[in-house]
Amino acid sequence: MVSLALIKDTLPMKTEKDLRDHLLSRAADDDSFRSLLLSNPRGAVKNAFGVDAPDTLTMHVHEDTRTDIHLVIPSRDRLSDDELETVSGAGWVARKYGI
Repeated sequence: MVSLALIKDTLPMKTEKDLRDHLLSRAADDDSFRSLLLSNPRGAVKNAFGVDAPDTLTMHVHEDTRTDIHLVIPSRDRLSDDELETVSGAGWVARKYGI
């Protein structure tokens, strides 16, 4: 899936996992949002969080079926959420929103 770490410092969520979980939960509960996420991931991020994803971020959203599954292998050079928070200065979000 997408590296949401690039936008997490603008949102009231602590980790990239929280961002993903929010998108997946909303897609599970809201068919129109699910369609938007599949057809226009950038629009879905804007809809869900009120922020534009950076132009440098490419987003791919896939839907699993009974015969078609997708595995995402994390990059080996990827930073952990704690490391990203340290280098991005995103800690203020957690402090601001008490998370």
